[in-house]
Amino acid sequence: MKKTILAAFFALGLFGFSAQAQVIHKYERYTKEYKWRVGVSYNMMDFNFNHSDVPEGASMISGGIPGKVMIGYEFLPNLTVEADFSMNEMEIGNSMNGQLVENKNITVTSFNGSLAYSLGGLFNIPVADPYIKAGVGHLRLNETDLTMASAGGGLNIWIADIPATKSSRYHHDKFYRRIGLNVEAMGRANISTEGPGSHAQYSAGVFYVF
Repeated sequence: MKKTILAAFFALGLFGFSAQAQVIHKYERYTKEYKWRVGVSYNMMDFNFNHSDVPEGASMISGGIPGKVMIGYEFLPNLTVEADFSMNEMEIGNSMNGQLVENKNITVTSFNGSLAYSLGGLFNIPVADPYIKAGVGHLRLNETDLTMASAGGGLNIWIADIPATKSSRYHHDKFYRRIGLNVEAMGRANISTEGPGSHAQYSAGVFYVF
C-alpha cells in the first residue's frame, strides 16, 4: 500500500504538469475567496521506517475510511494552518520501532497542528500544487501520551484548474469544482521520550474548499 500511495504522488503530479498549458491563473480559480478546507483520507503509518532490523511479519498499519480527517484555514497568501486527526490499530505480532508487539493490540490515536506552505501558489503552478508542511502534535498509544514533531509535504490536485470542468463564469464556484485530490507523506518524531512512537504517515484522499 505504501508503494500505491507513492505511485499516486507520481501519477497525480504527472497529470497536473501535463495539463498546465491549458489552465487558468490561480487567482481566476473561483469568483469568491474560499479560505477554509476540509479533507478525508485513507492513511497508513509505518513505525519501522527508520529501522533496518525488524521482526519478520512487521508491516504498516492502516485505519478505516476515512482513517484521517483534517480542517485548514488559509490566513495568509499560500500559508494555511491545519489540524488533522487519525486513528489506527497495531495488532499483536506486529513491530513498533523494531520491538515486537506482545500481550495486546495498540490503539494509535494521532492529533496534529501544522503550518502548510503552498509552493504551487508561490510559483503559480496550476493543477498540481505541491506544498511543504511542519508542526507539532499528540500521539496516544493505548494509555501512553507522547508529544510529536512533524515535517513533510504533499500534493494537491485542483479540479477547478482543469478547463473541462468550466463552461462559463457562472460555473466557477460549482461544488464539484471545489473538490480536489490530495496525497501526503509526513515524518513524525517522538520528542517527549526516548521510547517508541516515531513513524511515517502516508495518506491519500479528497478535500473540499468553502
